Parts: sequence; C-alpha cells; structure tokens
Amino acid sequence: MKLNKNTSFIISFLAAAIIYVVFSTEAASAASEDYPKQMIRLESLSGFNITPIGNQDNAPLTTTQTSGKKEERWRLDTSDGKQFKIRNMDNGKIIIPAHYALSDNNPAVVYYDNSRKEELWNIIGADKDGNGDFITYKIVSAQNNSLALTQNGSGVKLAKYKGSSLQKWKLPSDGLEGFAGYAKETNGRQKTGTTGGLLGKVVYVNNLGELKANIEDSTPRTIVVSSNIGASAKTVLTVGANKTIVGSFEKHKLNNVYFKTKVNSGNVIFKNLVIAHDQSIRENNDIPVYITDSRNYWIDHVTFQGHSYSANGHDLDKLLYVGAKADYVTLSHSKFTDHRYGLILGWPEDGKQYHSIYNGYPRMTISHNRFENLYVRAPGLMRYGYFHVKNNYINNFHLGFTITTMAKIYSEANYFGTGSEKGGILDDYGDGWFKDVGSYPAIKGQKSPETNWIPSSDYSYRTMKAANAKDFAERYAGAQRTALYYANYSQFKND
Repeated sequence: MKLNKNTSFIISFLAAAIIYVVFSTEAASAASEDYPKQMIRLESLSGFNITPIGNQDNAPLTTTQTSGKKEERWRLDTSDGKQFKIRNMDNGKIIIPAHYALSDNNPAVVYYDNSRKEELWNIIGADKDGNGDFITYKIVSAQNNSLALTQNGSGVKLAKYKGSSLQKWKLPSDGLEGFAGYAKETNGRQKTGTTGGLLGKVVYVNNLGELKANIEDSTPRTIVVSSNIGASAKTVLTVGANKTIVGSFEKHKLNNVYFKTKVNSGNVIFKNLVIAHDQSIRENNDIPVYITDSRNYWIDHVTFQGHSYSANGHDLDKLLYVGAKADYVTLSHSKFTDHRYGLILGWPEDGKQYHSIYNGYPRMTISHNRFENLYVRAPGLMRYGYFHVKNNYINNFHLGFTITTMAKIYSEANYFGTGSEKGGILDDYGDGWFKDVGSYPAIKGQKSPETNWIPSSDYSYRTMKAANAKDFAERYAGAQRTALYYANYSQFKND
C-alpha cells in the first residue's frame, strides 16, 4: 500500500512519540527523585516559631506559638550544603531581607524565589548542649555574616549579630516528638534535637556502592534512596554521624541491607524506607537496624518487612535492636510486619555485672507505630532503659510487652487488637517498673511495681485516644508514596 506524505508524517510522528514514552518511562522507573523533604521549625529561645503573615509577596514575618499548622514549617534548599534558601511550606516563598537590602534593622519578609544572592543564608552553630552538640544556631546573610535574623518584638528583622538570645534559633525537625527531640538530660538541661543531614548536601543513590560511599563518614548529608536496592546476601553498612537516609516516594525498598552504628555515630534519621530481608537470614544477630552507640536517632515512617514464619520454628532474627549505650531515640509512624520476633531494646543480657553499666539506656520514645503479625516482642522486649510507649497499634500477636531487668516503661493509650483476648499483652518478669494509662483493652497481669517516672518530666507531647491512635496508624504508619503525616499536625489535634 502506498502512503501519501501526510500519512507518512503522522506515522513517523507517532513512532517517535512511542519511542519517547518508552524511554521516558524506563528512565523514570530507573530512579525517582521526588522524596519527603526534611522540614523544620525556626524556634526562638522563648519557644515561638517564625511564621509569615499572609501569602503575598513582601509579607512580614512574625513569631507564634507552636500549632502544628503548615505555615510554621520551613524547608532548607541548598546546592552546596553551605548556603541555604529558607522556604515556607505553606506559600512556597523564601525569606529575604526586605527589598534585598542587606542593612542593619531591615525587616525580613517572604518573597518569591528570584535566584538572587541576597536570598541565601548561612546557618552556623551558636550554643552547645551538655554533650557538645549545637543546640542553637545563628542564621546570617551569606553575603554579610555580620547580619543575622533577629527576633524584634513579635516580628523578625536583620540586625548586626551580637550573640543576643534574640538572635539564636532552634531547628526542631517537623513531626519529631520524644527523646530524639529537644528533651531534658539527666541534669535537667535541655539537649539538642535530631537533625540528621539537614545542614549538608543532598545526594541521590541508586545502588549499594553509592549508598555505602555516602553513609559511613560524619559529614552532614541527606541521602535519598531513589531506586530499590538489594543485595544477594546480608550486607552490613556502618552508619556515620549526621545523616538522613530517606527513601523516595516511588522507590525506597532495601533488601538484605543491614545498618549498624558505631561509637561516633549519632544524629541520624531513617525515613520513608521499606527494609526487608530474605527468609534464609534468620540467626540471632540478623537485625536490619542495629543501634548500639551514641545519641539522637529518629526512625520515622519506616516499614520493617518480615516474612512468613512458624510460631514453633527456629527463626532467631529480629527487626530492630536499640541497646548497649545508645540513647535518646524516637521510633515513630513506622510499621513492623510478619515476623516471629519483633524488637529487642536495651542491652541484651541480664547479669548483675551489667546493671551499673547499662541502667538507664536507652531513653526511647515509641509512638504511633503499627505492629502487625509479630508473634512476640511487639512493641518489644525491654531492659534497663526508659521507654515511653504511646499511641501504638499492635494486632495479631501472641506476646506484646516483655518487661525485665530494670526497664522503666510508661505505656499510654495503645490499642491491642487480635491476640489481646489471649492475655498476652503483658509478659512481665517482675524485675522492672511499669505503668499504663488509657490503653485498650485494660492491661492485666502486672508483676513489676508501678514506675514513678513520667515522660512529661523530660519533654512535652500530645496523646490521642487509643481508638484514634489505631485509626491513625492504619492510615499513616510506614513508608508512603505521596506524603508523610504526623500525629502532632493541627488536623489531628482533636483525636
């Protein structure tokens, strides 16, 4: 059949379009760069947050009490890990000096991104906590480091930096509650919160080699897992300090990739990942996330994916270990599924020779997680430490809490589903301390004395009713594909 010129052109165009779609789809399937960006609040020492007054250009800044609303959330955009644009998550605008004037007492406003050098800021540590970590920061113009964002009554301006308390800011990570946040230390002083790789470059990794190359040092870095990454056998990576390991929305599964910490780890965030392993990897220390040292770890919106098991089988592997001298940890909005053993928390041996060494470690918050089809140790086997366990949903289980060896546990408004009728919510050895407030159903069989420790003495927080916590965990726990939601957002305040 002979084709005319118009028909030939149409066929050629359609063929080119099909080729483009195929190659575009293949490229998109190879890697995904859209990921949940790390958000923060800019909090003054008096506890107020920088917030724009309205969405228009040149809107002034004010300081408001924490509300959980979107307008108090900010993102740091950087190309070099040194200079940052500070972008509001409600209106998308960035903080600039009014009229781009770098002068003393000039107001700070929000304005559309115009790619000017006056839009860039340096964020530099100011004061340190008792551990020697920066707890406050000065935010200065990248073009003139003598000019800093300064609280001015209820507003914000640029002013010459003099070290005033009005010129120092905390950087609380959005959604973070509990011990990994701005909690009190034993001496009553506040420590800094976990920021991970916030103040560093963003890198995208697509294979095991790239992940290993970026994770082991202590340079601040956000590592975006933009492809599913697997290994044929158990592969252990040592996690350095100051890292955020975050999965992209589309591709975020790690199979047979195991993380362990070291003495100088700490300030690490694991976020929006699916962590899985082959069923054949099942010995006692086969634990995908193994945290033993340092402080400030936040595990958030991570799915720990198990496998089929027999209740009478020989699997000894667990899904998460936090113990030894690890401290100030928050496990939140995560999901644990399909495993014989769940979590082991606190130094794993009971001998009296260990009591004085490990008593009090870790201090750990476990909140808004979902535990589904874990035979035992959900929410965990707990020793030695302080554990605030609130608003979790535990379903299809045999044993829930296992308490032993000096564990101090404050349980609050957790929901226990299928399995609770068998009486296994509390497996109490009688040598710890335990208190429950508001869980469903009522927890029975307590042998250990009631703890007199209350988490509100260490940090502030909000609690949902147990039934609402169940619904929240069913909807939002684990790795996500579009957005992350946190229980302290304003839309959940009545739950």
